[in-house]
Amino acid sequence: MHVAGIDIGTSSICCVVVDTQSGEQVAAVGKLNDSGLASANEWERAQDPERIAAIVQELIGELGGHWDVVAAVGISCQMHGVLYVDGNGDAASPLYTWQDRRGDCQFDDAATYSGYMRSRTGYPLASGYGLVTHFYNARCGLVPQAAVYLCTIGDYIAMRLCGSSIPMMDASNAASLGLFDLEARQFDIDRIRELGLDPGILPPVAVADDPAGRTADGKLVACAIGDNQASFLGSVPSLAEAMLVNIGTGAQVSVFSESPDARPGIEVRPFPGSGYLLAGASLGGGKSYALLASLFRDVLSAFGEAPAATSSMYERMNEMAEEALREGGTRLRVSASFFGTRENPAAAGSISGIDESSLTAKQLVLGVLSGVADELLGFAASFPGRLRSRISAIAASGNGIRKNRVMQQLLREKLGYPLRLSRAEEEAAFGAALYAGVQAGLFPSCEAAISHCQRSEAYDG
Repeated sequence: MHVAGIDIGTSSICCVVVDTQSGEQVAAVGKLNDSGLASANEWERAQDPERIAAIVQELIGELGGHWDVVAAVGISCQMHGVLYVDGNGDAASPLYTWQDRRGDCQFDDAATYSGYMRSRTGYPLASGYGLVTHFYNARCGLVPQAAVYLCTIGDYIAMRLCGSSIPMMDASNAASLGLFDLEARQFDIDRIRELGLDPGILPPVAVADDPAGRTADGKLVACAIGDNQASFLGSVPSLAEAMLVNIGTGAQVSVFSESPDARPGIEVRPFPGSGYLLAGASLGGGKSYALLASLFRDVLSAFGEAPAATSSMYERMNEMAEEALREGGTRLRVSASFFGTRENPAAAGSISGIDESSLTAKQLVLGVLSGVADELLGFAASFPGRLRSRISAIAASGNGIRKNRVMQQLLREKLGYPLRLSRAEEEAAFGAALYAGVQAGLFPSCEAAISHCQRSEAYDG
């Protein structure tokens, strides 16, 4: 039996096919997510859901015969973002992504939209969360007249694959929108009503093994799950004994917990099936590295030099960081909160430890990488001791780690554990495929799927 996993990331979209008998990935295709939409509002970050759906269909076409023998399809997607759909299940709005900052706009003289919602409900809400975005839209008259439901982009793609008109939402994605009761695994309808919002716009939350539906040719389509949970499934050697560090466009560090053990600054996210992920999420990560690349482009332009292509720029920056690491000497100390934090959107980054030997381009690159790692280290230190004590390895995912040897070394040094990279490069898509296998009854549980498909030899130290 073969299963497929589709991952809808902020900057790329990919699809993999996994042979459930051997546990091997037999096909993988991917494309850039070029669905970004321009906006007159500097705080708005939106993408075109129809373009995303078209890219998914292009990838399915490229899989050819591999897709034909797929029995079940899993979907993972960028979390927190939201779009509206009409009564036919068609998109009635753009996808407002997790990077959208309308929740940081002023609600009144005392608070921002997200701040008002936090104080009114007691929930840890931040700009970019789907229901924060919806609250702003509702108050400002921006909800499309045709809107019947809101959902994540993963739910939308599942609807398109199944030809359905009502989105079905997994708890892992539903919780990412905010105002979600973790114990009941349902939206907190009372708090939603207190904010003046109509809960009727929320789609049903799946229970137990509810699938999203089936394709026209009979493939089971699992409900879309969050990319953090999918990456965890696709990367770790076991649920309980590994910590996942992911650096993509953003960055996060996660551990599995049997109970929703809330801590300041740590998000509790439902895990598909049962259990929870405790996650510390940075708004920077790969974005911080991209910001540094933009600085270098500005410098080159100021001196009349043509900047290199983006890929070449990153390759040279990686080389510079390696050179700085080899040369040693005084390191710059960089706080990489260039995009604020969930708790403090106004937070800013900083650079210190500057002297005549450390003020170099090499040290700046190394300092930013170290700052990104330090922010994740701070989150990891906040996890409950009972969870940290059972960790035996760090599983790493995302191109911000996979393609950067210096980041790999920094994480090993700072976290003090072996670092393991899965041989499946598209970890979230791989994890979504495993979850589809569980939903289709090809594996008895997520732990069994991990044990069968993520054997120890699949990792490099």
